[in-house]
Amino acid sequence: MLPLFNSRKPFANGLAEHQCPRCHREVELPLGQLCRQCRAEIERRAARIGHIVSLTSTAAVAVYVFARMAPGDTLGRNVGIAGIVVWFILSNMVVRRIVREWIS
Repeated sequence: MLPLFNSRKPFANGLAEHQCPRCHREVELPLGQLCRQCRAEIERRAARIGHIVSLTSTAAVAVYVFARMAPGDTLGRNVGIAGIVVWFILSNMVVRRIVREWIS
């Protein structure tokens, strides 16, 4: 049976790196992979930048939503709050992914 094209195995079984391509620590890794410390550092930086950017953009969206809202509209307020929460989650995920791809 032929291997799947999306499998994580390299085409040749012997391909391995003996140092991390990013920090040059001595480790045994599959070809093209980063060590655990480098992945953790990238994830920490992405989380920090993601929180800062998503909090800033969420604050701007919240100001806009509540400025455009009618004073006594409770349904609109609830929908606005739900939209702001969803905006924070989605913007955080998108920014983290962009930073992860950009740094590594």
